[in-house]
Amino acid sequence: MPSFGPVYTVEPRPGHPHTHTAVLLHGRGSTGEEFADELFGTALSNPQTPSLADCLPSWRWVFPSAPSTWNATFEEWMPAWFEAHSLADPTARQDLQQPGLQASVQHVWDIMGHERQRLGEVGEAREAASLADAHADSRLVLGGISLGGAVALWCLLGTDAPMRPLGGFVAVSTWLPFAEDIRRCLYMPQVEDGPLALPALVQRLTAPLRQHLQLQKAAAGDADTSVLTTPVFLGHGRDDAYVDVQLGQQVRQLLADAGFASVEWHDYEGAEQEGHWLKEPEEMDDLARFLATVGGPSRGM
Repeated sequence: MPSFGPVYTVEPRPGHPHTHTAVLLHGRGSTGEEFADELFGTALSNPQTPSLADCLPSWRWVFPSAPSTWNATFEEWMPAWFEAHSLADPTARQDLQQPGLQASVQHVWDIMGHERQRLGEVGEAREAASLADAHADSRLVLGGISLGGAVALWCLLGTDAPMRPLGGFVAVSTWLPFAEDIRRCLYMPQVEDGPLALPALVQRLTAPLRQHLQLQKAAAGDADTSVLTTPVFLGHGRDDAYVDVQLGQQVRQLLADAGFASVEWHDYEGAEQEGHWLKEPEEMDDLARFLATVGGPSRGM
């Protein structure tokens, strides 16, 4: 994989202490900075807080950038987290997807570790002030759009710490690469070889969550605080011309079947970019409301 691009950050508004962090991944052909400009330029309905940054002034926004790779479909170099041979059929040439997915997931995990440490330091600094929720993970949100959302889903399902929930997870206009393999890996862990062999990368990715699900099943009735309690927001355009809405619904069903306790599903019509963007202002309002209610006090909604 070529080198990843720069990480673009937007700090909390002046005068507002840092309370939360969102790590958000752009789609194919974009960059972290372009995604930030477009996201914050998509308006909410309230003119007093027209953007997410205005609505959540104490948040730090982190926008990683994908590497520039050769796209065989478009026959040009473009930023992409992994090679998606066909969005109409995400199962086509899945062998091309694996190297980029693996490298991108590790890159995002590294960034999240850094942001988790920053939030932990913030919590320690404010302990005397009795910050309501000093646990860093509960104030960390991960998300993405399109290819970025696909990588974010892999990061969520491939967490190496399934007992540690995030404050929230957001995926819009996206799908889950290797969805059927991941489903089989989570629910049919005994299928490891033969004609139904699962890709080794998928087995490694899901191993911690698979083990957690097995332990949870064995201890039925016990209280559970884990990645499965991470609140999830899924948004998709009913008229999305690039990623069919049924692929988004597939993500919703898989997460629900895996045991995620809170999965919000929203679909919209008439968004920009042929339905492959966030609907303005309805989806932005829904997203802002979701973010303001997860991970403790947001101080600004």
